[in-house]
Amino acid sequence: MAEEFDIVIIGSGMGGLVCADILGREGYKVCVLEKNRQIGGSLQTYVRDKVIFDSGVHYLGGLGEGQNLYQVFKYLGIIDKLKLQKMDEDVFDKILIEGDNKEYVFAQGYENFILHLLKDFPDEEKALRLYCDKIKEVCSKFPLYNLRTGGDINEKNAVLGIDTRTFIESITDNKKLQAVLVGNSMLYVLQSGKTPFYVHAMILNSYIESSWKCIDGGSKSENSWLKTYGNTAAKFIVIKR
Repeated sequence: MAEEFDIVIIGSGMGGLVCADILGREGYKVCVLEKNRQIGGSLQTYVRDKVIFDSGVHYLGGLGEGQNLYQVFKYLGIIDKLKLQKMDEDVFDKILIEGDNKEYVFAQGYENFILHLLKDFPDEEKALRLYCDKIKEVCSKFPLYNLRTGGDINEKNAVLGIDTRTFIESITDNKKLQAVLVGNSMLYVLQSGKTPFYVHAMILNSYIESSWKCIDGGSKSENSWLKTYGNTAAKFIVIKR
């Protein structure tokens, strides 16, 4: 292993691995430092009482041909190595609310997403369409998310200050619908000012566009990445605790 590197990346999670791969392909000598015995960040598994727990990726979005994550994985050379299965187009996630026996479903495709929620909220079509239109509008302000160059920082600034809870409460007074719309991204979102809407929008947009699961679990994604590094200048140093 070379004693000198052009770039050192701390952490071998998804972001670190992608950066190392891209930089290696561009001719840089890259060193990835990882404090754990296993690389992969959140794409890891662990074993307890001889049972394997896949604690990483549960499902992925934007993997339809031509969509953003598909294009990234294709560039990295792993799209054909992953064993992927498209999830049910009528339900990629189910939202459960305490004290309510109903299952609220999220469907793939924006129109399909709206039509399924209208079954449970027939009077909320305007709110649902405003919600989906805002998601698409916000996502369009981020060139890198859409894998294109250009863009104006002022364009981004126009949406960076939108708060998730505040926006959702502005389009509907229906408390149950408010809870459902943030049902798969609950962390901090119910506290005003804690979660920018652009974060919520970009995550959910990818799932609505298309949702996929790794047939053999999230750790297989990590292994597929590792197999690509033979053609790059990226090297790994694991710092054991």
